[in-house]
Amino acid sequence: MGIVVFTSHGIPALRAALRGIRETVADPWDLAVYANDCSDLVATYLVRQYLRGRIGALQLDSGDSGNPHCDLERVHHLVEGEYLVRVDDTIQYQPGWLERSIAALEADPDIGCLSLVRPPDYHRGRGRPRTVRVEPLVVDHLDMRCYVTRRELVARYECEVTSDEDGDEPGGVCRFQEYLQAHGKKLAYLPGVVTALALSEVPSAQEACAYEAELPAHEGAAGAMQQLEQAFELGDDVLLTCMACGSNELEVMAARVRFCEPHQVAIGFWYELRCPECNELHYKDDYQFSCPG
Repeated sequence: MGIVVFTSHGIPALRAALRGIRETVADPWDLAVYANDCSDLVATYLVRQYLRGRIGALQLDSGDSGNPHCDLERVHHLVEGEYLVRVDDTIQYQPGWLERSIAALEADPDIGCLSLVRPPDYHRGRGRPRTVRVEPLVVDHLDMRCYVTRRELVARYECEVTSDEDGDEPGGVCRFQEYLQAHGKKLAYLPGVVTALALSEVPSAQEACAYEAELPAHEGAAGAMQQLEQAFELGDDVLLTCMACGSNELEVMAARVRFCEPHQVAIGFWYELRCPECNELHYKDDYQFSCPG
């Protein structure tokens, strides 16, 4: 299967999206990033991620793509696999989200496209109870921020729709959805596997390195390491300002675990960062637990 991440909200949102995918999707999988009209900072970050082997491919475009609903037929060549997954950088993922999506498509070959984000006009029927076992729900229109479809359908659509017909109708009608319905395929929504963030909830540069001031006390050595979350990985590009030259991006050179002295229990991380512009070294603590004393 191949996953294409569409990014348009800056590096913190993109980094959170990539980390969320890596934490919730098991190997093997193919990952690519598509960025349209991105800043030089985002382009540099993506090139570094590609050179370090953290993404398999990337595509940088400029101007209006003309197809805001899906756009996957333009970039399906970036990834391999029978199933194509399109996500954007406003999505948070539940463990097993992709496995459940693929299983739903395999269970019903008539589903042409499976969206994981609730359609804006979808309403649960009055008196209809919430089901414990979530099943795909057939709908008339899909929210295309996060969906899974079959490569063969995308390829067939690309071959049969001419360049004059490509793109979306005025008013936002998605031609890919119309194509699937015209060929007897169902549009379906699978609830409960991802969360689509509002724009106010998308990570920003100001929030990328912010942590709560009040930290919970650690509960002893048992399981302490498993509770820690490493914010930065070796080689990550972090949005922090270099105090020497003013560059706004630092590279993570080293990460070490911090322990509380009385109990020798892991309570956070210490990072060594380097400015790629002037080679100045910086150091940052990330405490996640406090010592109960």
